[in-house]
Amino acid sequence: MRHGQLGQFFAAAVLATLAVPATAQNVVADHEQIASVMQEAGYKATLNGEGDSRYLRSSSGGYKFSALFYGCDDDGANCKTIQFYAGFTPKTKPSLQSMNDYAAKNRWGRIYLDSDGDPVIEMDIDLEDGGMSPELFKDNLEYWDTIMGVFAKFVFANDNG
Repeated sequence: MRHGQLGQFFAAAVLATLAVPATAQNVVADHEQIASVMQEAGYKATLNGEGDSRYLRSSSGGYKFSALFYGCDDDGANCKTIQFYAGFTPKTKPSLQSMNDYAAKNRWGRIYLDSDGDPVIEMDIDLEDGGMSPELFKDNLEYWDTIMGVFAKFVFANDNG
């Protein structure tokens, strides 16, 4: 390759790399990364606990929720999934039948009554094998926010009267 051709080749190589869009790093079940992405999306995300007991606390619409990490190493690293979790303590607890009726009409979010009879909603996100894009994670977070709020309205519907 002659000197002029080398310059053209180098210029073409540089332009080719500039034409490729920069991709954001996928979100995996890493405590600090999840906290950062949640904060970018406008949520508070406070890391609590130690080792394999670490979790994030956040809130939205006046309701607190947690991001719990599963499938982690003994030291709490290399987790595979997260779970958004919110438990509620209404004055008037919903019946098992009303919970079943709600679940039959609402596809997303796993709901149940805990051992105290308090209503709970959870949503799992699998981040194993490379995770997901930040945009898709934020979309899942927004969806969690929506279904948690709808469930909270259902849970507290009988507390006003």
